[in-house]
Amino acid sequence: MRIPEHTIEDIRSSANIVDIISSYVQLRKRGRNFIGLCPFHQEKTPSFTVSEEKQIFHCFGCHAGGNVYKFLMEYKSISFIEAVQEIAESVGITLDVQEEQVTSGESELEKYYDLNVFAAKYFSDNLLKNENGEIARDYLLQRNIKPQTQKIFGLGFAQNGWDNFVNYLKQNQVDLDDAKLLGLIDSKDGGKYYDKFRGRIIFPIFSPNGRVIAFGGRVFQGEDNVAKYLNSPESSIYLKRKSLYGLFHSKDEIRKLNKAILVEGYMDIIALYQHGIKNAVASSGTSLTEEQVRLLSRYTTNIVVIFDADEAGTKAAMRSIEILLKQDFDVNVLSLPKGEDPDSFVNKFGKEQFEENIQKAQNFLEFQTSQFESAGMFDNPTKEAEAIRELVKTAAFVDDELKRGLLIRSISRKFNLREKLLESELNKYLQINKKAIQPKPFSNVKDGKPKSQISSEEDKRLISVEKEVIQLLFEGNEEIIGNIFDTILPEDFTNKSLGKIAKVVHDEYLKGQYEPAALIEKIEDDKLKNYILTITLGEYQISSTWDKRSSSGKVAKDPIQYTLDTIRKYQIIKIDEQIKANEIKIENLGNDPEVLQLMKTNDELRKEKKELNGV
Repeated sequence: MRIPEHTIEDIRSSANIVDIISSYVQLRKRGRNFIGLCPFHQEKTPSFTVSEEKQIFHCFGCHAGGNVYKFLMEYKSISFIEAVQEIAESVGITLDVQEEQVTSGESELEKYYDLNVFAAKYFSDNLLKNENGEIARDYLLQRNIKPQTQKIFGLGFAQNGWDNFVNYLKQNQVDLDDAKLLGLIDSKDGGKYYDKFRGRIIFPIFSPNGRVIAFGGRVFQGEDNVAKYLNSPESSIYLKRKSLYGLFHSKDEIRKLNKAILVEGYMDIIALYQHGIKNAVASSGTSLTEEQVRLLSRYTTNIVVIFDADEAGTKAAMRSIEILLKQDFDVNVLSLPKGEDPDSFVNKFGKEQFEENIQKAQNFLEFQTSQFESAGMFDNPTKEAEAIRELVKTAAFVDDELKRGLLIRSISRKFNLREKLLESELNKYLQINKKAIQPKPFSNVKDGKPKSQISSEEDKRLISVEKEVIQLLFEGNEEIIGNIFDTILPEDFTNKSLGKIAKVVHDEYLKGQYEPAALIEKIEDDKLKNYILTITLGEYQISSTWDKRSSSGKVAKDPIQYTLDTIRKYQIIKIDEQIKANEIKIENLGNDPEVLQLMKTNDELRKEKKELNGV
């Protein structure tokens, strides 16, 4: 099913986002925007903002945001197509999706989704309706998983036998090659097909929107010669590193509580959910990845990490903490008693005791310190210094400077060390982290040295103006955007993230599209999207200053004047950088003939700068 881009845009532009959202959220006007209590998380002070002018929404609490389609998709947990259809109906536009041509790629993906649904129903019927499924039903009841919970998570049963599912596929004329590609069946040397899942409890893995993308299978009859868990291979609809088990069932509660619990396995998620703890997710069979953390950040940046209390569990917890901190999460860690996991603990002690433990979770530094204490690392000065360095190294992953400073103060007080000493150690790790994550030095300064030799103050000035340019691109009209791209192209941006945003706007502008509600949905990176929503709906908006002052301090006559003033400011900073880069090169060249040419270039640049300053 496919709807043409122009039809999607016509429907969106025909709908008023304030009218649509007002059907679900009580909004009141504040200045140019509308505000209300966010429907995606609990809050007492309204942070949910809707712009009628830009046709977008954003919550400054949980960071949900987007256009009218995104709101309906998140609020109702429906697909994009369903959201388009619903809004089309509300604005009186008739959609005839049957006539639309589906591309081969889209058709193939839908075929795989349909096949997984077909398989999920087969496994579920085996568990709930087949007499051979009694052994699996008994096992799940022994594990305290109730029938209703089994249905909620779509649990199933793969019978023993080599070709039960293969024969079922044949009876229903399903392409066996497709089933093999999805890892549902396999074949030996291209010969006879056989069932991949045999004698296992089946756990369907859902996308955040509720589509079955893969399966996990767990043995339960004490087999020693097979792997305990078997998972679907990666496919065009399933990438392990981008999937979190339980997210589809937990995302609403995560938003509501503004907190997630990270556990290890399927049974942990299901047991917690059954006991009313519905904000847990699991990485399932893989170490936590940056992609999984980015996915989770759509719903919260607060997390409690729970791992097994053994050496492997501790190492996994530390790896996860590092990745979470890099993505700006507030991280706490809960260590359960030895031999317990969330599944066993909640079944033994209940919801109330589990939640009490969650409240007592240690912050990541306390957890790390307690692990070092248990390992005896504070018993001699050499090991203690090593442990403290590790604590500082972990603190260096925190991006927020104020939080980082408080963590260093905490370490200083605990170990009775001077903060300056720890800050010196911290700066070493910050430099290492900076080198690891930053792009290569800016190198398109003509006739000059790499950006690494340009002062950081100038770098900050330039990026500050680049941010203002991005804001103008989303605040402005066709003329403003045109003026910007006449002078500044996406590849000119020093900050690569801002350059990516500029490229999206530039590409869409060339197609004749420059409305914020349409542009925002073209940005795939959630952090960049959140940044745009924040600057366009935040307290400081460029359009509110157009009738006050321009960046030069002079009264701006109109938005165009403000834009031209910002462009001029950008050009002046670029000239300053180029002059300085040339001066560094002149100093290093000594008597080289190239020096005269560089000096002449700098004279021309200074003249150009004077003209831009109106001198």
